[in-house]
Amino acid sequence: MVRSLQSSVGTAIRDTVPFLAITVIWIVIMSAVYGLFLLAKPADASYGAAVHASAFVPPFVGFLGHVVREVLRTE
Repeated sequence: MVRSLQSSVGTAIRDTVPFLAITVIWIVIMSAVYGLFLLAKPADASYGAAVHASAFVPPFVGFLGHVVREVLRTE
Protein backbone atom coordinates (compact mmCIF):
# COMPACT_ATOMS: atom_id res chain seq x y z
CA MET A 1 0.00 0.00 0.00
CA VAL A 2 2.79 2.43 0.91
CA ARG A 3 4.69 1.57 -2.26
CA SER A 4 1.56 2.21 -4.32
CA LEU A 5 1.01 5.58 -2.65
CA GLN A 6 4.63 6.61 -3.19
CA SER A 7 4.40 5.53 -6.81
CA SER A 8 1.19 7.52 -7.32
CA VAL A 9 2.67 10.64 -5.71
CA GLY A 10 5.85 10.30 -7.77
CA THR A 11 3.87 9.96 -10.98
CA ALA A 12 1.72 12.97 -10.11
CA ILE A 13 4.80 15.10 -9.44
CA ARG A 14 6.50 13.97 -12.67
CA ASP A 15 3.36 14.93 -14.61
CA THR A 16 2.75 18.22 -12.80
CA VAL A 17 6.20 19.82 -12.81
CA PRO A 18 6.61 19.98 -16.61
CA PHE A 19 3.04 21.25 -16.98
CA LEU A 20 3.68 24.03 -14.46
CA ALA A 21 6.94 24.93 -16.19
CA ILE A 22 5.16 25.18 -19.55
CA THR A 23 2.42 27.28 -17.92
CA VAL A 24 5.04 29.73 -16.65
CA ILE A 25 6.70 29.83 -20.07
CA TRP A 26 3.36 30.62 -21.74
CA ILE A 27 2.70 33.43 -19.26
CA VAL A 28 6.12 34.90 -20.05
CA ILE A 29 5.47 34.58 -23.80
CA MET A 30 2.06 36.25 -23.50
CA SER A 31 3.56 39.10 -21.48
CA ALA A 32 6.42 39.52 -23.97
CA VAL A 33 4.05 39.63 -26.95
CA TYR A 34 1.90 42.23 -25.22
CA GLY A 35 4.98 44.24 -24.24
CA LEU A 36 6.16 44.24 -27.86
CA PHE A 37 2.68 45.27 -28.93
CA LEU A 38 2.76 48.23 -26.56
CA LEU A 39 6.28 49.23 -27.59
CA ALA A 40 5.39 49.16 -31.29
CA LYS A 41 2.19 51.16 -30.82
CA PRO A 42 2.44 54.72 -32.14
CA ALA A 43 2.25 57.35 -29.39
CA ASP A 44 -0.86 59.04 -30.78
CA ALA A 45 -2.79 55.80 -31.45
CA SER A 46 -5.72 54.87 -29.28
CA TYR A 47 -6.78 51.24 -29.55
CA GLY A 48 -9.94 49.67 -28.21
CA ALA A 49 -10.09 46.77 -25.80
CA ALA A 50 -10.52 44.25 -28.64
CA VAL A 51 -7.22 45.29 -30.21
CA HIS A 52 -5.40 44.95 -26.88
CA ALA A 53 -7.00 41.56 -26.30
CA SER A 54 -5.91 40.36 -29.75
CA ALA A 55 -2.29 40.64 -28.62
CA PHE A 56 -2.98 37.79 -26.17
CA VAL A 57 -4.92 35.52 -28.52
CA PRO A 58 -2.09 33.75 -30.45
CA PRO A 59 -0.08 32.61 -27.41
CA PHE A 60 -3.28 31.90 -25.48
CA VAL A 61 -4.48 29.53 -28.21
CA GLY A 62 -1.20 27.62 -27.91
CA PHE A 63 -1.53 27.49 -24.14
CA LEU A 64 -5.13 26.24 -24.34
CA GLY A 65 -4.05 23.60 -26.84
CA HIS A 66 -1.47 22.36 -24.38
CA VAL A 67 -3.99 22.33 -21.53
CA VAL A 68 -6.50 20.36 -23.60
CA ARG A 69 -3.80 17.89 -24.64
CA GLU A 70 -2.83 17.34 -21.01
CA VAL A 71 -6.45 16.91 -19.91
CA LEU A 72 -7.23 14.41 -22.65
CA ARG A 73 -4.00 12.49 -22.25
CA THR A 74 -4.57 8.92 -21.23
CA GLU A 75 -2.08 6.41 -20.00
